[in-house]
Amino acid sequence: TGPAAHHIDGAARSVRGDFSGRVGPGDWRYTAVDSLNTAASKIGSQDHVGQKVALRQFFQIGAILRNRSRGHGAPTPQQCADSCPHLNDAVEAVVENLELFKLPWAYLHRNISGKYRISALLGDTSPFDYLKSTRNQSYPNGVYIFLDRPVPVPLLFSDADVSDIALPNGNHKGSTFETLSYITNEDNRKDSSLWGTPPGPLPPSETEGGREFEPLGNSSFTNLPPKPHVFIPRVDLEAALQRELRNLETHPIVSLTGSGGIGKTTIAIAAIRDIVESSDNPYDEVFWISARDIDLLESGPKSVSPRAITQKDIARVAVDLMKPSARTERSFRPVAYFESLLASGATGTTLFVIDNFETVESPVDVYRWIDTHLRLPNKVLITTRYREFVADYPIEVGGMTEDQANRLIERHSARLGIVDRVSAGYRKDLIRETDGHPYVIMVLLGEMARNRRAVKPERIMANSEHILNALFERTYGALSPGAKRAFLLLCSWRVSVPDVAVEAVLYRPDNERFDVSSAIEELSAFSFIDRIESEEEGLSFVYVPLAAAMYGRGKLDVSPDKGAVEEDRRLLMEFGTGRGRAVGQKVLARIEHKFRVVAEQARSDPALYEMKRPTLEYLGSRVPRAYLQLASLAVEVDESEYERAKGYVSLFLQNVSEVDKLEGWERMAELCRMTKDYFGELHAIGEAALLGAKDETLLGRFANRLNQRIDELRRAGALDTRSPEVRRYVDGVVRVMEDGLGSLSATNCSRLAWLYLNVGNEERARDVARMGLDRDPGNEHCVNLVLRLDS
Repeated sequence: TGPAAHHIDGAARSVRGDFSGRVGPGDWRYTAVDSLNTAASKIGSQDHVGQKVALRQFFQIGAILRNRSRGHGAPTPQQCADSCPHLNDAVEAVVENLELFKLPWAYLHRNISGKYRISALLGDTSPFDYLKSTRNQSYPNGVYIFLDRPVPVPLLFSDADVSDIALPNGNHKGSTFETLSYITNEDNRKDSSLWGTPPGPLPPSETEGGREFEPLGNSSFTNLPPKPHVFIPRVDLEAALQRELRNLETHPIVSLTGSGGIGKTTIAIAAIRDIVESSDNPYDEVFWISARDIDLLESGPKSVSPRAITQKDIARVAVDLMKPSARTERSFRPVAYFESLLASGATGTTLFVIDNFETVESPVDVYRWIDTHLRLPNKVLITTRYREFVADYPIEVGGMTEDQANRLIERHSARLGIVDRVSAGYRKDLIRETDGHPYVIMVLLGEMARNRRAVKPERIMANSEHILNALFERTYGALSPGAKRAFLLLCSWRVSVPDVAVEAVLYRPDNERFDVSSAIEELSAFSFIDRIESEEEGLSFVYVPLAAAMYGRGKLDVSPDKGAVEEDRRLLMEFGTGRGRAVGQKVLARIEHKFRVVAEQARSDPALYEMKRPTLEYLGSRVPRAYLQLASLAVEVDESEYERAKGYVSLFLQNVSEVDKLEGWERMAELCRMTKDYFGELHAIGEAALLGAKDETLLGRFANRLNQRIDELRRAGALDTRSPEVRRYVDGVVRVMEDGLGSLSATNCSRLAWLYLNVGNEERARDVARMGLDRDPGNEHCVNLVLRLDS
């Protein structure tokens, strides 16, 4: 109800009506609430039920009843007997009539091949059946309800076999919370990060601009960024830009065009600040809208978060700066509002600056959109390295003049502390070789500072459009053949990819062997690629910045390895498409994508699995968790491959820390069960229990499972459960539980007692069960066990 109701899924409106609608006698909802209230009254606690009720009151009364009867009360047997019939009527009314329980509920489990296994929970689950034949839908494993589509129920936990169902049970600690099964009484812990604070975005660009308008000069408001700390005036270009921006009668769109790092943004900031701070400033507002996604730093290109990359983003920046009163209205349209600003200005004559225009989504379309709505005297300035369109007045930005370049070298050398190393001859060579490109100059000076000596750059082509490429050419020549091969592959498909994926692809049998890991390290050291560490996984992604990728593609076009690179590229694409940067992405998710692709291919041609198995096994050697994926794939491709699957799980267990082994032992137990390797199964369950030696909850859970499996095997006559082998598996768990007996809960005492009973030690079982009763006289497990042993 209230404001929150507006966020309910449209397809769930009728479900909501069951809970929020007010009804009178004769309606099943009234019966449910009234019956539950009567049940509560029988134990001395009830709520007020009027002539009309809403079903949500059922849950308020339910909490009262629960707390009075179980949590904070001690009802007599007679009170319970009087209350139960009414409680039964209330529950049956809800179960039989609630629309929510009539909808399809299912557990969805997606196989590596992309096919879904649909395990029914409630209702007719046929609406989910389309997932059995489609592979373009992606839903994480879990419980779903079907409205007009599968909708996750993230706080209900089960598995593909629906062998148990668990609910949240509070006890939130750190990044996990407790779940409890009302069927088996097992508790567990689940990750709570889904409900935590989302991870932060990439950092903003150094030239993003302010988030608020501030006064500048005598008559303007703007969010212009400050001038850079090393600023060398480009007098001619700044003057040309100022002249054109002051001209309010012609050329509504002005562009600064040049290669990356040539100084377009710096020139724009300097020229506009001079205009705004002058006495004859023609602009009332200046909007600075940054689309920059890479900052060219001395250490290399670094990805940043662009403030605006779409038309809607651009419009939203304007709205955030102007804060129109109508922005809170539902009918407000930011794009239409920005179009009105282009035509009429904000509060007067307005200048709009879009920095790094080539980064926006569909720059030609955005340019046409702006051109359509812009009206003089308002003007737009764009900075761009691409020439996909011609502005009304383009200004080409080339390298610095000799005087400007000398001043840059002096200032930057002083900041780096290398003035004494920069001789007049080297300075002259540096300006000539770089053609005055400011970013290249700063990078080379930084390289000198790092190497503590003058590094002679190779001869750089004079054409200003290839200045950055020339920097890569100089360094490219020093790369090892293996690093060049890896670089060409990464440039052929410019997305972030796990470094282990690159290694696995380049290690395929048809390629010449080389140390791929060292090659990637070399590329990172030479700033050809960025490495983004995934600290949580201890793995990393590699990513080729825009300028380096443009250079590499040119090299690839003339490379004799082009055919082999294209084949590698096809294999690399099987790891799935990644965003430009890897922030928020998981290496393991990309590896799982690779396994899904191979599984799908193997469905039509099992030989492909055998062909690609060496690559997948390499992934396992680098990322042990991939062995678990490989085990699942082996069985999925060929059901006779259970032994090979067990071998992969064994490799996983051999190569991970104790903390990560639990999942492996659980998988091993499952595979042993499928192959009727009962001793292996009990061994795996026992090992899982031992991993929980310091965690009583975990230890108790697996002790319980070990007891259950021994009982099942005894009843089935599958093996002699009191044999020396079984005793050996049980004894290890018993020793660990005995060591912590002083702190065991009553329930876990009952589990330890059952372990003793399963190996024939009834006397010790009775003692331990009585210890549990001493700790909790009402514990039903210990009570039942003592009664059984004493009978």
